Amino acid sequence: MNKFLKLFILTITMSFLTAQIAGAKDFDNIIKKSQLDETATISVSVKNAKTGKVLYEYNQNKYLHPASALKLFTMAAAYDQLGGDYQYRTQLFKDKNNNIYLKLSGDPTLTTSDLTNLFKELKSKYKINVNDVVIDPTVIDNSQWGTGWMWDDDTSKYLPKYSPFTINGNIINISLKPSKNNTFPEIKNKSDYQITIVNMLKNGDKNNIRIVRQPWIQSDMVYLKGTIKTPLTVQLPINQLERNFKTQLQSALKTAKISPKGTIKVAPMQEHTELILEHVSKPLDTIVSKVLKDSNNLYAEMIFKTSGAKFSDSQGTTAAGIDFFNNYYKDINTKTKPVIADGSGASRNDLITADWMTEALNKIYKNNDFDGFQKLMAKPVEGTLSDRLLNISQNVRAKTGTISGVSVLTGYVDAKSNNKYSFAILIQNYPDSSLDAKKLEDAIVNEIYTR
Repeated sequence: MNKFLKLFILTITMSFLTAQIAGAKDFDNIIKKSQLDETATISVSVKNAKTGKVLYEYNQNKYLHPASALKLFTMAAAYDQLGGDYQYRTQLFKDKNNNIYLKLSGDPTLTTSDLTNLFKELKSKYKINVNDVVIDPTVIDNSQWGTGWMWDDDTSKYLPKYSPFTINGNIINISLKPSKNNTFPEIKNKSDYQITIVNMLKNGDKNNIRIVRQPWIQSDMVYLKGTIKTPLTVQLPINQLERNFKTQLQSALKTAKISPKGTIKVAPMQEHTELILEHVSKPLDTIVSKVLKDSNNLYAEMIFKTSGAKFSDSQGTTAAGIDFFNNYYKDINTKTKPVIADGSGASRNDLITADWMTEALNKIYKNNDFDGFQKLMAKPVEGTLSDRLLNISQNVRAKTGTISGVSVLTGYVDAKSNNKYSFAILIQNYPDSSLDAKKLEDAIVNEIYTR
């Protein structure tokens, strides 16, 4: 080879390596400037989504908690398997004895209004005297709480229990009003589902409500503590899902003016029944968008079990969902493999690496319907990104993740260079607010945008 050509190639190579090292230093300086690296654990991976080429890595093989960022990967797999047009179908069957079977579908969006409309249609189209109403919940299992979830989160409206008996998001609304004459503030449960509420509230100069539940004493008793200044409504996840579903079903039957001769039962549907009516949910892409933009845990877990049911051709379970997840991503070749315990990322047992996450993002990018899926992800001004990265709002699609001491951001950046980058930023083990962690995430994403 001509010595001048060799020199030219060497010069180009050295220039590229110098630029790469300089680029890495820019990212390093951003991390060091935040000072979080002194006490917290930070892991970063940035890769070209088309070529897989690494732009930047930092502690990329450390196992950390993904928090709700896991939803991006569980929902991408579910979306690919089920299809964006998949719909849940809650169905009514009838047997020759006029027993009505309500076959549940695992629809996370089902409401009392949906049931009411279904039975109103039954009333108008079929002039029958209903005997028993039998609920068939066998589509998914009745395990209602994730492995590795924190027990003291069971009063959080963001972490309701989930089961085939899901209705109204498994949440009840409780209205509160301050008292006028130094008596106890007023508490009103707006739901037909009744619980015991111990009123320990006081009038105060601000609304500062604490909800305390002691399930080892009584599962449906809550203590409301703190102060109240103005009227407000608090949302409380319910504990007894089957009882609540039956209560809502009774309400729907009453509104539809149907009075069964028999009783409401729970049992698998019998043979020799006829499908007569069904309630159809909104398409899956609408539901997945709610998961990715608003980080809805209930929806994520129900969709995860639905995916497991289709994959295993049996009842939907978290275990089947995990098997489906691992099978979907089995072709990813990294040093580490994710360890997951749920579909939402709420579990403290979930462990993942930034390197695996960017490889998974690149796999998702190569899917045939990537454009459709990417539109379901949050961009700045939407959902959990509503007040972040607004300066590059048209160039980012991402999923956040936040639990105590953990902050995660992962997704895609369309850079100035017209390159598309996948990125994963995990920050863990900080004792204070997540604000500094999120500032660091945003600074890194802004730097990716300049590449």
